[in-house]
Amino acid sequence: ESKSQVEIVKQLVDALNQMLSYDSKIKVMIETKPNEPIDRNVCPTLGHALAVSAATIDPSRVGTLLETAHAVLAGLDPAAEMGFALAMGKLWGVHLNDQNGMKFDEDKNFGAENLRSAFNQIKVLKEHNFCANGEYIGLDVKTMRTQKMEDSFRHIETSLKVAKAMEEKVNRYDYAFAEECIKDRNYEKLECYVLELIMGLK
Repeated sequence: ESKSQVEIVKQLVDALNQMLSYDSKIKVMIETKPNEPIDRNVCPTLGHALAVSAATIDPSRVGTLLETAHAVLAGLDPAAEMGFALAMGKLWGVHLNDQNGMKFDEDKNFGAENLRSAFNQIKVLKEHNFCANGEYIGLDVKTMRTQKMEDSFRHIETSLKVAKAMEEKVNRYDYAFAEECIKDRNYEKLECYVLELIMGLK
């Protein structure tokens, strides 16, 4: 017997309440997924997850986990999703990876499809001192199916290398220059600066 979306959401809230009641010290993170395990989900975005959190008996113990690929699958900007949840104090975990468009969950190497997006994600996390209060960052990537066994962990090494490279570029980001560009409404100049920074020309 099929259940309505309303019933499914209520069941989810009830399940969360049972977990919260079981132990007063635990915290729960909702990982948003637009199309797993089926082609629709009651928590496809962080906005949905925050709404579910607010409906529980203790919203202070229900946060969110964002995966880059899942945001892309939902047609959203991963960095903007992170910023939204950070503004609410609800981003407690991040899975970095990448995704080529809106299809199945690919779990590609972080930055493999969009280095600018990778830069933006690391930038928003660093700007808000993510991980300083017990939050964590993971690499949710998988090896290519035809990869040789001796090279089967390169996807993790590559993703970590890209994340560290983007962190180094964020550390060199000239916020004063960016502020002047914005003040002067010279957004193309700022865009060029960011691209040159990512490409190693700055």
